Amino acid sequence: MSNEIIFDAIEKLFNDISTKINRGGFSISLDELYSRYNDALNKIILDEQRRENCKYISGEFKISCAGNEKYQCSYELYFEDAGESFHVLRAQSELLDIGGLTEDFQAELKRERVLKFEIEEP
Repeated sequence: MSNEIIFDAIEKLFNDISTKINRGGFSISLDELYSRYNDALNKIILDEQRRENCKYISGEFKISCAGNEKYQCSYELYFEDAGESFHVLRAQSELLDIGGLTEDFQAELKRERVLKFEIEEP
């Protein structure tokens, strides 16, 4: 399977999660949003380690404010192979409606503009 196909599959997974959250019809907290993405990111990390026979080094998950009405989620995952070469997997969600977040979460995101989380090895 080519890297382009894999990256497309990862981006699709990321956007599928985002779309489900955006259409949920309820407000989601920061903890709930992070938990949903963390589960998917753990799967991506484990799949990449098996597929490429590499070691997960580190990663970052970001939630970024895009104006006053939208936000976007993104991640970067860093891996090292046996030859000590590094590669990165990254993707970002579509723009999502900030109204789908709890009021506390909206206020924190608007105040901070970008929330960053380190992604631990699964």
